[in-house]
Order: sequence, then structure tokens, then C-alpha cells
Amino acid sequence: MMILSLSHAFTGPLLSVLGRDGGGFHLRGASSRGKSTLLGVAASVWGAPSFVQSWRGTDNGIEGIAAACNDSLLVLDELHQVEPRVAGEIVYMLANGRGKMRMNSNGKSQQTRRWSVPVLSSGELSLEEHMASGGRTMYAGQDIRLIDLAADARLHGAFDCLHGELNGRAFAERMQRAGRENYGVAGPAFVEKLMKGLDMRENFRENFLRVVDGLCRVWSAKVDLPPDGQVQRVMARFAIAGLAGEMATKFGLTGWAPGTAKSAAYELFRSWVDARDSATRAEIDEAVARTRDYVSKNLGRFSVLGGSVGTPLDGWRDESWIYITPECWRMIHKDEDAVEMARLYHTAGLLRTQKGKSLQFKMGRSVPKRPWVYAVRASALVIVTSD
Repeated sequence: MMILSLSHAFTGPLLSVLGRDGGGFHLRGASSRGKSTLLGVAASVWGAPSFVQSWRGTDNGIEGIAAACNDSLLVLDELHQVEPRVAGEIVYMLANGRGKMRMNSNGKSQQTRRWSVPVLSSGELSLEEHMASGGRTMYAGQDIRLIDLAADARLHGAFDCLHGELNGRAFAERMQRAGRENYGVAGPAFVEKLMKGLDMRENFRENFLRVVDGLCRVWSAKVDLPPDGQVQRVMARFAIAGLAGEMATKFGLTGWAPGTAKSAAYELFRSWVDARDSATRAEIDEAVARTRDYVSKNLGRFSVLGGSVGTPLDGWRDESWIYITPECWRMIHKDEDAVEMARLYHTAGLLRTQKGKSLQFKMGRSVPKRPWVYAVRASALVIVTSD
């Protein structure tokens, strides 16, 4: 975890060169397990311990901090200190690199702040849990812009190796002391060596992107990933961090053996995929249970295709599929994002769709006006639909 945090700290100067958005990682875990130490170590690449900022404050205040950290690193501690109702909006804003448009006292628009900066955050709760505490729902776009990582699940809390210390607390104190005594050197040195490389090599951006893409192809094959655009974007974030760490190693700034940064990035990416798969399975099970409960109690509201069971109120059915109208689908899933629920069904192979990207299915000619519906595999609902 520390290797990834440090590697991520070196990505700031690369984002604008590569044309990549900001955003980064959120280190989640219980208190006194080493999260703040990781933030402090990463911050020391660019500045003193005071370089670590707090989530506390308004979105306007965080805009100013982000702009001041342009091309370096934005470190935000204690997620719970920001209002849950605005946390998701701030994550979007930080990743997109543009502040809100505001008017001055004369009614004219002020110049919008802009930045390109990687983010390293920490908190006892995930972004999703924190937003939920304020009645907000987290969407996939926020999830991939601030990637949630369990930072207290390593061998020694947030650490894998104590390097001779007796316990995690002693090692954390050693790292904190080092950060107070040595800081603000590695980042500028990285920029200096990077600029020399830019001056000496043609097509630097294209070559670096080619390396990132190649690394993603290798990782994708290892993990056996589906062609999910969101997962691919997360993987690219890990890959860029890994390669930035390798560049810093090549520049003599880390003391790591070659390949260390890439290996750490891949290991944590794989852990993220495993955690995501488990969470996705649980979400799918909950969504299927909601649909099963509704259809079981209201089977008569679904007309049998080819039969004579009245006018459909909520859709149609046959032996293989339950065809649910969009209105009924939204009612079943209520406060959940209906489209996201459909994506979950599709991921699990439980949704019948047309060719293309649509998650809905167009009914056959036997149904007047051929409406679009959500077609769910009947066997998944464990409902006998034949009459």
C-alpha cells in the first residue's frame, strides 16, 4: 500500500502530458492502522507534513487547494469531515479539473479555477458509505474517480513489512519522523529528470501511453476482465501509478528494485477487482430478490404471451422470460438507479437485450406497438411462469 501511495504521488506531472483526468485513491480503514502515515509519506514527495490537507470545508475552499496543488498531489485526510451531501460533487470536480462558474459583485463571471492533480484521500468510511449517511447515492462515475482501497487489511494494518521495527505503531512513527525531517525533494527532482526526458525524446506522450496500454493488456489477461469501460479506466489509474513509480526508481528516487512499483500496483488492482466482484454479486442478489418478490406477488399483472390473460399491467411473461415495463422496473427498484440495476442484471447474464448497447428488449410483433421492456430470465426468479 505504501509503494502504491508513493508511486501515485509521482503521477501529478504526467497527467497533463498524457491527457488524463485527475482523481485517485481513497484509503479506507479503522483509525490508528496507518492510513494517515501513508498520506504523510506520499505528501513528503512534494512538501512538509502541512502539505496534507483536510476534507473539512466547502467545495469552494477545496477548489483553491486543488488549484494550488496543480501538477503535484492533493492529499485529503478524514473524509467524514466533509458534508456527505456534497462529497460526491467534490469528487467529480476534483477529477474533472475545473471549479464551479461563479459571478462577482458586478454580475460578471469570475475566472474558473483549473487544475490537473492526482488525489490521495483517507477515511474510516468509503465514499459510498459516507454519502449514504447523508441520504446520497454514489454513482459509478464517482467510484472510478476516487477508487476505494481497504488500507487496514495488510499484514500489519496498512503495512506489509515493518523493516526491522517491532510493530506497526513503531514503524508508523519512524515514517512520520522521516517525513518531518526529509520532504519536498523527490517531487521536484522527478520533474527535472522528466523534463530532460521530454526534451530528449520524440513522441514521449505516445510512447508512454503505449506502455500503459500494454501493461493494461497484460493485467486484463491475468485477471480475465470483461470489456467493462469503467474497470478499464480504474486499471489504467493503477498502471499509471505503477509506471510513475518505476520512472522514479529509474531516476534514483525510491531505492526500490526495478519492477517493485508495477508489482504493487497490479496486486492492489487485483484486490480491488476481487472486492468489486464480491460487492457486485451482493448487489445482484439484492436486485434479483426485489424483482422476485414483486413478480411473485403480482404474477397476474403479467400477461402470458400467446395466451388470453387480460390486458398486461406490468408486462408479459413466457416460460423463459419476464418482460417488465420500464415504469414497473423503476417502481420495483424505487430509490436505486434503475439503469444501474439493469447493468447489474446484464453483467450476471440475466437480461435479454437487443443488439447494440441498449439494456432493454423490444417486444415481438405479437404485442401491439412492440414496446421496450426489461426482459429478465425467469429461472433467475425461481418462478414457474407456464399456465
